[in-house]
Amino acid sequence: MNKAESHSGQQTLTIEQALELGVQHHGAGRLSEAERIYQQILQSVPDHIEAIHLLGVLAHQLGKTDSAIKLLAKAIAIAPDYADAHNNLGNILQDLGRLDEAIASFRKALAIEPDYAGAHINLGVALKKLGRLDEAIASYGKALAIEPDYVEAHHNLGNALKELGRMDEAVASYVAALAIKPDYAKAHSNLARIIHGRLEFVGERRLTC
Repeated sequence: MNKAESHSGQQTLTIEQALELGVQHHGAGRLSEAERIYQQILQSVPDHIEAIHLLGVLAHQLGKTDSAIKLLAKAIAIAPDYADAHNNLGNILQDLGRLDEAIASFRKALAIEPDYAGAHINLGVALKKLGRLDEAIASYGKALAIEPDYVEAHHNLGNALKELGRMDEAVASYVAALAIKPDYAKAHSNLARIIHGRLEFVGERRLTC
């Protein structure tokens, strides 16, 4: 069984244990510790797909965009059906403004894993940035069909509906987001803007009557 050195250097862990430890550090924001463990895993198993993928995600978090793209591309080359790698590559491309490429990556992730709610949302975000609002709404709707309590999907759906002038539906989406996460500041802010706009409109109508 392959082994990797632990954080102390005095104990050896299985690759699975080392990966779990790296993920714990990664999730807690201890990126340098996570990076070191992922690198140690790759010293033992150079084509360890999860370590390559997570190292790519981490590189993006550290602002090492070129390295992140190369690592995720390597992960995809090793495992073309790795939906998470396609999705995270799409996130990087979206951050770079390469929206058509990002959309292609999200669609690849969804072709592999049609019920990947996060990829549906990411696709919706990219489509909205391109002004393809009806398609974005459809993507958010698919995410919500899979995960009805996905708060970001409700909020993003509200934003797209608001841009189309479908204010009642936008309000319903923001309210749904707040029912799930009452302290969701962005949803409060966007809902308040719609309400404020309606109150101003009513006030103007009264003044002109």
